[in-house]
Amino acid sequence: MHNQINDKARVNCTQSFEINNDVKATLSLEAFRKLNRSQELTYFLGCDLRKREMDGLTPFYLPHILSYVDEDLSFVLAELKEKGMCGNY
Repeated sequence: MHNQINDKARVNCTQSFEINNDVKATLSLEAFRKLNRSQELTYFLGCDLRKREMDGLTPFYLPHILSYVDEDLSFVLAELKEKGMCGNY
C-alpha cells in the first residue's frame, strides 16, 4: 500500500513537471546531497535495527537520527515546491 501511494505521487510530480517543460528545473547540489545522505542513513539504520536487540541505547539514538532525516527531506521538499516541480501539493 505504501509503495502504491509513492508511485502515484511520483507520477503526479512527473506529470506536473512535464507540463512546464519550457523551463528545466533541477535540484541543487545541496538537495541532491541531502537526499543521498538520507537514503544511506535510513538503509544503514534499517540494517542495524534488524540485527540489534532492542536495548536501552536504542531509544537514545533513534530520535536524533530520524530528526536528521526529517531536516534533510524537509529541505528537499521545500526546494521542490519552490521550483514548482511537484505541482500543487
